Amino acid sequence: MAHKTLTISEEAYEALAELKKEGESFTELIKRITAPLRKRKLSEFYGVLAGPEYEDFEKAVLEVRHSKSTRLERLKL
Repeated sequence: MAHKTLTISEEAYEALAELKKEGESFTELIKRITAPLRKRKLSEFYGVLAGPEYEDFEKAVLEVRHSKSTRLERLKL
């Protein structure tokens, strides 16, 4: 694996060091704290809103979509 050298301020180093868990490398820390910022594939979210507890939510979404398109069609006339 290639390695890069980064130059950061003492303040930035201290901020990172405070976030670092015991036994965690700075590489692991940076990957952990930047993970939410990286783009994720849509397929990773498949099934997140699955199950009977989300059926009402799905119905509400479909109703809003339908009512919005109906309103837009009426505006066009």
